Amino acid sequence: MRKDNSLIIVFIVFSSMLTLVACVDDDPIKPVHCENCPSENYPTPYSLKLPPLFASQTAPLNIPADNPLTVEGIALGKKLFFEKRLSINNTISCASCHQPENSFNDRGKSFSLGAIGQPGHINAMPLVNLIYADRFNWDGSAKSLEEQALIPVAHPLEMMEKWVDVAIKIQADPMYVLDFGKAFPNESIDSTTITKALAQFERTLVSGNSPADNYFGAEVGIVPQGRVLTAEEIRGFEVFDDPDRGDCGHCHGGQYNPNWTDYTFRNNGLDLNPDSGLAKVTKKPFDVGKFKVPSLRNLKYTAPYMHDGRFNTLEEVVQFYMDGVEPNSTNISVDMFHRTGANGHTIALTLQEKSDLVAFLKALTDEEFVTNPNFRP
Repeated sequence: MRKDNSLIIVFIVFSSMLTLVACVDDDPIKPVHCENCPSENYPTPYSLKLPPLFASQTAPLNIPADNPLTVEGIALGKKLFFEKRLSINNTISCASCHQPENSFNDRGKSFSLGAIGQPGHINAMPLVNLIYADRFNWDGSAKSLEEQALIPVAHPLEMMEKWVDVAIKIQADPMYVLDFGKAFPNESIDSTTITKALAQFERTLVSGNSPADNYFGAEVGIVPQGRVLTAEEIRGFEVFDDPDRGDCGHCHGGQYNPNWTDYTFRNNGLDLNPDSGLAKVTKKPFDVGKFKVPSLRNLKYTAPYMHDGRFNTLEEVVQFYMDGVEPNSTNISVDMFHRTGANGHTIALTLQEKSDLVAFLKALTDEEFVTNPNFRP
């Protein structure tokens, strides 16, 4: 009798594994229940504390109705962000290419290395103030953070893993079963809940305590939380804001947009025949060469710059906008025409103006953000 029962149990387990492998990518598998997780008490709503300057100066928060921020979801997401079992050989995690100490960027690398050491094809974007964005990746290929989190795991140049195998590995860990039971009661441990947790954590990565924040915040009555801009940095902002000199505000905003990006996609004249960019997603010819306008926050920690990491220093970036823009580039932004002039003439900065501008750009760095223990494992 015991032998027969054993055979039945083995058959049931084997059948369950087949079902798991077959369904995890497309349909929710049978929920993994946690006996020690009183679901009536979980999850706990989380109230995100935003920098004072952001409250009245930025766009509304982008939080999906089906994935609200919770204490347990964020904690689980942080754990998964540093989890190497998301990769095919358990060697890299999200944090391998998005390091907290570098504003969640892969500092110093034009292209990050994948699970078997293969180079990627595009620069790893910093992860900052994502809660305000509605399109993700340089080419806008993801419409939500949840959707974006799906991409690196299966990408052949990144983690190279199948989501079904990720789910199997995570389900095999009793601690993860406990964590998921608290964060997503009576739901499956699968690609949906894993990416939801990752997205929750990433939405807490808010940066807003730089010298520029303190300076512009003080102008509207906010008590500074650290040092304010120096005389050199103030001159740099004046160059930044002046349409006849830096003219950076068309794409990156100014003191009334503390995200320092307008989140649009533009061709900034990098090349005469640019990469496909947004057109890879939209399939529209007029989107060729358009890439997401990145935030200027924490530039001190996010070199090299541009989607292909071609510039190693901010001085090189400024010099490009002074004399390197390709005015005849396919689909170049109209704001770049203003930069180069109707007849292709460049707008020159003096050495002092260039130095001041770079100093201001570095003053958009939030040292508290890159050292925040809440963003570490």
